[in-house]
Amino acid sequence: MAEAVGLQEHQLAMGIDGCSAPNYAMPLAHLARGFARLASGTRDARFGESFAALADAMTSHPDLVSGTGRNDLAFMQAGRGDWVTKVGADGVQVVASRSRGEALALKLSDGSKLALYAATVEALDQLGWLDAAQREALRPWRNETIASIKGAPVGERRAVFRLERP
Repeated sequence: MAEAVGLQEHQLAMGIDGCSAPNYAMPLAHLARGFARLASGTRDARFGESFAALADAMTSHPDLVSGTGRNDLAFMQAGRGDWVTKVGADGVQVVASRSRGEALALKLSDGSKLALYAATVEALDQLGWLDAAQREALRPWRNETIASIKGAPVGERRAVFRLERP
């Protein structure tokens, strides 16, 4: 794992996520780097064809990444085979574009998945990754009316940030 994301082994902290699977904590830049490498589809000097095979499996069967009705499935379907994505525990999500060779990793400090989904869609849009059909497909994940227990609209969720590219 350390090699795949560009870190030394001692720089990774291992923990158990909400699904009881072992995972490693790392800086978001390294998480994005690892996913960009995964999504690249190119033969890797160290790992051979394994990244391409894993990206192919994830984009061909996104339902096996997250299950039905979940964020990873919806995002990979909207990405039409170009996006490799995985949401993580406590407000982490990473999306990599196979055609661009880039990845975006986000972490919301309060762990809110609803806010994370809205922020991810907004970031993808600001990066120019979304066309009209993708915007529409991801609309429910972006801005939603917040309803009271009786179903009356009481607010909305929306992203209010601007990305700055180096």
